[in-house]
Amino acid sequence: MQKTKLILLTFFVGVFLTMTGFTNPYVHDKAHLLEKETSKLIKEKNGRYLQTSEQPQIIVKTVARVDHLTPKNLNKDKHTVFIIVGSTNKKRNVQIYSSKDLHGAFTADVRGTILRSQSDRLRSSSKKEFNRGLRFVFRACATTIDQRYQYSLDKYDLTSEERSQLSHPRRLALPIALALIVVMGGLFYFFRNNLHVKNK
Repeated sequence: MQKTKLILLTFFVGVFLTMTGFTNPYVHDKAHLLEKETSKLIKEKNGRYLQTSEQPQIIVKTVARVDHLTPKNLNKDKHTVFIIVGSTNKKRNVQIYSSKDLHGAFTADVRGTILRSQSDRLRSSSKKEFNRGLRFVFRACATTIDQRYQYSLDKYDLTSEERSQLSHPRRLALPIALALIVVMGGLFYFFRNNLHVKNK
């Protein structure tokens, strides 16, 4: 009798541990895109958030489609950011969503800047490169949350250099814009002189 009870107890403890200790509630990888390093980052940073009074969370989901990515019950969530990865036929669509209370921190411009900064990696067919980009996106979202709630930054957040790159995403576009101005000016001068000569 005691042996049977012991076996049942061991079984239920095993089921409990399997369902809790070895699963990550912040990761739902239905498309099987995430590396262990990525899942570990997500779990550890969210673990830090559990120690705060607000207890924000960043949930990462991968799904086997590239449209209709908006999380269900998004309007009911609080202190939550979703990074949703849609994937099908080697096409990927990565989107960032936030609960209403975080809309001020995660504006369309902020979300767009984060995603554009990693666009090449997020489109890469290499799982390793894709995960590097996704980890950056996650860390950028974590940094935005930490700044919103005035948490001290930690090793999971972006470095000051990485934050600076996000703050000035158009820095590299300036030389191109200047070059276009010079070209347009040259074309204007050329056509104006040609018209002037023809009129003579």
